[in-house]
Amino acid sequence: MSVPDAERFLRQLKTKPAAFAAAAAVLVLDQLTKLAMRHILLDGVPRDILGSVVRVTLRYNTGAAFSLGWGGPVILSVFTVLASVFLVRYMLKIEGRKKVLWLGVVLGGAVGNLTDRLIMGKVTDFIDIGSTGWRWPTFNVADIAICIGGIAVFFLFKGSKRLEVPTKENQT
Repeated sequence: MSVPDAERFLRQLKTKPAAFAAAAAVLVLDQLTKLAMRHILLDGVPRDILGSVVRVTLRYNTGAAFSLGWGGPVILSVFTVLASVFLVRYMLKIEGRKKVLWLGVVLGGAVGNLTDRLIMGKVTDFIDIGSTGWRWPTFNVADIAICIGGIAVFFLFKGSKRLEVPTKENQT
């Protein structure tokens, strides 16, 4: 291992634990909030938080994010496992603390919803936003992490020349 390779490896060691800690934090927060809502709320009965604009309503989703139908729990679970493996592999290969950290947030959200699908066959959603006559599809902490993390990753990579995984050939 050359000196530049060793320096890169040491930088990665410092960055990676924070990203996996972010993924774990999102996963734990997501699962704890879902557990709490399943114990506190009755299915489909809203509770106002900020009037009727922000409320919590327990719903179960067998589709993709925001209750979009897409292939059912088995296909979504397989897709999520493949996406999570890709995220972990990519996180281990790229540099840039912010990029890796936000990918960890996305990973935590993906694993949070995957956990629900594997254990219950459906995802627990409870955050309900809207106004009279219009409501956004109900969502959860994992969905927030996936969306905000995905937007952050998009803008962080937007300035990059290419979205490529570093290899020995393209590192010079």
